[in-house]
Amino acid sequence: MKKIKYYSVRLIISLLSIIFVVGVVEICLKIFGPKYYRFNNLSQEYYTNPRGYHMAIREEGIHTVYGLNYNEDAKGYRVSSDGYEQKEVENPMKYIAALGDSFTYGRGVKYADIYMTRLRRRLNQDVKKIEVKNYGRVNANIQDILNIYLRESAELPQGSVVIYGFVLNDFGLKYSTPIKGLDFIDINNGGNKFNVLRNRSAFINLIFHCIEIRQLHTYTIDAYLNSFEGQNAEEGFTVLRQLNQSILSDGNIPLLVLFPLLYDFENYKFKSVHEKIEIFCADNQILFLDLLPAFSKYKAKELWANYTDHHPNEIAHRIAADEIYRFIKNKLTVKFSGGVIQ
Repeated sequence: MKKIKYYSVRLIISLLSIIFVVGVVEICLKIFGPKYYRFNNLSQEYYTNPRGYHMAIREEGIHTVYGLNYNEDAKGYRVSSDGYEQKEVENPMKYIAALGDSFTYGRGVKYADIYMTRLRRRLNQDVKKIEVKNYGRVNANIQDILNIYLRESAELPQGSVVIYGFVLNDFGLKYSTPIKGLDFIDINNGGNKFNVLRNRSAFINLIFHCIEIRQLHTYTIDAYLNSFEGQNAEEGFTVLRQLNQSILSDGNIPLLVLFPLLYDFENYKFKSVHEKIEIFCADNQILFLDLLPAFSKYKAKELWANYTDHHPNEIAHRIAADEIYRFIKNKLTVKFSGGVIQ
């Protein structure tokens, strides 16, 4: 009987010790470990508002859901919203048009903060004679972007500057293994769903986080790199070449602005892809601006729209607008006094 009591006491002490250690580990991981943020399957809706930038759009139980008003025209292009008034430029001397996907569309930022809206304001502070058209559309790939230009080019007078906000998934991604979780831009891809257990236990979250990071560094990085190899790259560059030829044949000026993925700038894995795109542009008479050097002055997470949405935020859009403005001024010989881009 004494032995039973002895072992029972030892068992209780051992269990209490384990519970204590697990509790301490949980507390430490909650403070110092990786964070897990609530999300749904709409990448433009958030359950956090760290910069106070987004507005509350509804209540969902005990949670406030944040987002923005995304006003669009019939073609799916962003139009002025949130009280921001954008007047037409009367008798513009030059036009600038923007092509691109959700980065150019402005997913995650107010209309007034989109890099093309900022560029329009910046240019017209000087000359007040440059009209800017934003043809960015969510989920547009390289073929969509070509089709958009062919459809909209009739609106552009000869000599317009056509900016393509290029993102590294525009050629499409070639996954060897489908990933659920972060893909450098969205966290809700591939049917990925919010995990209640990860939210409740920091230890469980750590396990899933490690698996997620492993996937990111094996399958996802390879998917981006492989998209610029072999047949996929050949097909993508062929369409890009067609787009460029169409722009040049219309008498317009092509400018490719390359957006880096907002991830680990100190050990950026995609410099070889940037180099390939730069070489292609040089070989095909396309003006080229790489935003990686300017973005790399920040930590990647400082440029995210939200913890669960890694589209560029208003800071990144400001940087992009400033870099494009300087590029146009220096490379295209903008005479601000007369409003002429030569």
